Amino acid sequence: MAAFWRAAAGLSRAMASQWLIAVLLTGLPAGSVQAQTTPVAIELVLALDASASVDKQEFALQVEGLAAAFRDPDVQRAVEDLQPLGVAIAVVQWGAPGETQVVLPFTQLNSGRDSKAFGFRMSLIHRFIWASVTSIATGIHDSADLIAGSAFDGQRKVIDVAGDGEDNGTPSLEAARQSAHAAGIVINGLPILSDSPDLADYYKAHVIVGPDSFVEPARDFDDYARAIRAKLLKELRPLAS
Repeated sequence: MAAFWRAAAGLSRAMASQWLIAVLLTGLPAGSVQAQTTPVAIELVLALDASASVDKQEFALQVEGLAAAFRDPDVQRAVEDLQPLGVAIAVVQWGAPGETQVVLPFTQLNSGRDSKAFGFRMSLIHRFIWASVTSIATGIHDSADLIAGSAFDGQRKVIDVAGDGEDNGTPSLEAARQSAHAAGIVINGLPILSDSPDLADYYKAHVIVGPDSFVEPARDFDDYARAIRAKLLKELRPLAS
């Protein structure tokens, strides 16, 4: 157990505890999580905004949009094009510091069937937090910690941040962004423009980072399903392209 806590030193207590649960469920020795990694083409964390500005219906549209995207034939073909390594995907809800929840742990997808099954699991998730602040920095920081502690090793590592407002909390967004960049992580953004028409510009200037990083805006929450599908098709491109 001491080996686990040494390996998890960079994670918050809540994130480290969730990691330990994942370790126990897989049956791997806690001290070997970092050593026994599975190579994948892409590690992708989908980070969903669960701050108070996102109401119940709007959050449901995020969940339904993601579930539909993984059932989409084009997304399923994109997953299959990543064979033989495939993609490992996790989903988190973020808001205020200390409140990030891993709602779907890293799961390896290699086929259209895997993608469809992941979409079904996505459709069943619940909202765990109603954060009072929009701390994009926390979403990035905790997603980067999740990548660092995962049982996968992606040739490309990506955090996909979706949100409907500017960062208004702590810690420093720029520090979180640059720390992820230094770790070789690309951050892409899906700003939802319903309350902030200029949010795409903010995401371009203050959120996304890394080679080929991009913003895929959604006009509103009803447009989220289209935007996340388009975004996934860009992020799941083969490494050689």
